[in-house]
Amino acid sequence: MTAETRPVILTGDSEVAKLRASHSELTEVDAFSRQIKELFFIDNHAFIGTPKEEAYATEDFKKYASSKEGAFVYVYFPWNNTLVKTVDAGDYYQLKTNRNQDLITAEEQKKLRDYKVAVLGMSVGSNVAFVLTQAGISNDIILADFDELDTTNLNRILAGVHEVGLNKTVIAAHRIYEDNPFANVTLLQGGVNETNLEELIKAGKIDCILEEIDDMPFKIHARLLAMKYKIPVVMVTDNGDGVVLHVERYDLGHDKIWGKPHEYYEEKLADGPMTKEKAGDVIIHDIVGGVHRVDPKMIASVKRVLAKELVSWSQLGSAAILGAVVATYAIKEIALGKGTEKDIRAWISPESVEKGTHSHS
Repeated sequence: MTAETRPVILTGDSEVAKLRASHSELTEVDAFSRQIKELFFIDNHAFIGTPKEEAYATEDFKKYASSKEGAFVYVYFPWNNTLVKTVDAGDYYQLKTNRNQDLITAEEQKKLRDYKVAVLGMSVGSNVAFVLTQAGISNDIILADFDELDTTNLNRILAGVHEVGLNKTVIAAHRIYEDNPFANVTLLQGGVNETNLEELIKAGKIDCILEEIDDMPFKIHARLLAMKYKIPVVMVTDNGDGVVLHVERYDLGHDKIWGKPHEYYEEKLADGPMTKEKAGDVIIHDIVGGVHRVDPKMIASVKRVLAKELVSWSQLGSAAILGAVVATYAIKEIALGKGTEKDIRAWISPESVEKGTHSHS
């Protein structure tokens, strides 16, 4: 496994031949032949419901396949030495989003594709980034994290033991590109700070911030920047089996941080270093909403962390996935211009799902 972060798109036979000659044990995959069959039904509705093999034997299919004969590219994934023959970007987009209809309209899908998200922090954030990609949201996406993968991260990050030691943004980028090789992923492998975040916002590279950074002062500074430039911020905080969702619509003029005046947090930053105890107090009371809202097992975990009995607080992979789903839904609604609430905090847990019974006659 190598640390290359971006696939290589090849269009000429000479480029492909050169790659084959220079890379031993190259794995080759022909996705194109199957993709043409999928596209045929999408573009020829009269054949929907016709047995596949019967449809593929028709003159209509042969003419269609002939018309698409040269509409392919090769994508080389250097991190796993794989070369894939696939349809071009336009047809790939059509295939990738076809099953989203009619839950997402064609017009909405384009808005979602063009909506630019910056995912800051690659624990829960890596899961959000991938779910966004699956939904066709944010074809131009920014990933930020300075940290490298450890084996203890594998309970909540979609990765493998062969990737231990790689930067977390690189791992997330691999997943995104394997899902959509035509995506544009910008990596901040050195992490994010006030300077580079403001530069990206001013350059028009960010429409929404998904904030999952552990550093409390930066969480506050990021919101002050978002407030200044009117950028919405979404955050999910895992809480046992559940999550707490925060949506702060600075794009709609919101001027608070976690429900309190921003001056409160500016004073907090000026009042000496942000210790673990101070940060923990903010998380429990301001972010989660009080001790009564925190999973009791999480409280016990935090106490053990402060007592140096645990390396880090407890987190579950299932909560990370739940957080990704919830955050993706929130970002989708914002991108489509839905909702007017400026400050949302929601507690979501499998335990809160309404239960019903089935009756049998």
